[in-house]
Amino acid sequence: MLPLSTADLERTREPLERATALPGAAFTDPAVLEWELEHVFLGGWLCVGHVDRLRERGDFVMAVIGRESIFVVADGDGEPHAFLNTCRHRGARIVEDAEGRMPRIQCPYHAWSYGFDGSLRSAPHTDEIEGFDPACYGLKTVRTAVVEGLVLVDLSGSAPPAQEHVGELAPHLAAYRLGELRRARRIVYDVAANWKAIAENYSECLHCPGVHPELNRLSHYLSGDTIVGAGAWCGGSMTLRDGAQTMGVNGGAARPAIAEVDPRSVLYFLLFPNTLVSLHPDYVMLHTLWPRSADRTEVVCEWLFEPETMEADGFDPGDAVEFWDQVNREDWHVCTLTQQGMQSRGFEPGRYTSQEFDVHAFDVMVAERYLEATR
Repeated sequence: MLPLSTADLERTREPLERATALPGAAFTDPAVLEWELEHVFLGGWLCVGHVDRLRERGDFVMAVIGRESIFVVADGDGEPHAFLNTCRHRGARIVEDAEGRMPRIQCPYHAWSYGFDGSLRSAPHTDEIEGFDPACYGLKTVRTAVVEGLVLVDLSGSAPPAQEHVGELAPHLAAYRLGELRRARRIVYDVAANWKAIAENYSECLHCPGVHPELNRLSHYLSGDTIVGAGAWCGGSMTLRDGAQTMGVNGGAARPAIAEVDPRSVLYFLLFPNTLVSLHPDYVMLHTLWPRSADRTEVVCEWLFEPETMEADGFDPGDAVEFWDQVNREDWHVCTLTQQGMQSRGFEPGRYTSQEFDVHAFDVMVAERYLEATR
């Protein structure tokens, strides 16, 4: 049973003007995280990264979710296949690196090897084993989908279609040709905060004037609009101030805008549960959140650009990377302070302000998942 009160969760589900934030135990109790890992992260669609990491034969990404690990690998046609990261012999994890390229899928323990479709290809010293059928010992598959460049997996095998999960967010991603973009940089952060505290922080900019003065100089913290639509997501827009070409150091470098997008807008979306997508005029930033404990989250941040932009002479993503690396670290600091404050015996969840529509929308998605366990 979840150590959360149904009444408290129902208060979060109230309309914004009457709602109360999620209870503190949702952020601090290890039992809540254990439930989330099983029923949220392993119970539906989860983004493991961008399709650019799976362009060529043998390209792979690996993810760890609680005690589970999976990897996704591209076959000879560039199609992704996801598997549980455990050998069918004695259970050793096969893939150890977060990403890379492999010539074959081979267990590092006893050298059982598998095709990129998961079929068992070689199992040394099994020729004389009675009743051993290689066809019965392929890797355990995981349901996979690619939606507008996001690589999604469903370990439950029973979630609604991935297109329904992404819903009406898909056209926004398609406008930025997200599936065609290429990665220029990747940074991994270890943040001393619950994954939901990071998601909430991403979903509002009330903190921007005090925490992110450089960001607020590029876009007023109250600019933009909320965007709504079908699917498991929330988000909206921000408007660049006059003189700012993009969000980057000193107003950003002069790069071509991604075709057919508003050059004055930055869109930000949270795709439940672990994906933060920021759509800028000339690049896209992708965060994926990976809980490691109730008070610790690994955050993978990637910067994506158009191939033509990256191939141009003098291409340098440093203005965007440096700018957001600073903003990220400022965010991680206040998220850590929030996590520390929630540990207090006197902590009680507060009320939302009128500018926290997306924070409330995210919390409602969380609360509704919790309430499923009580019905």
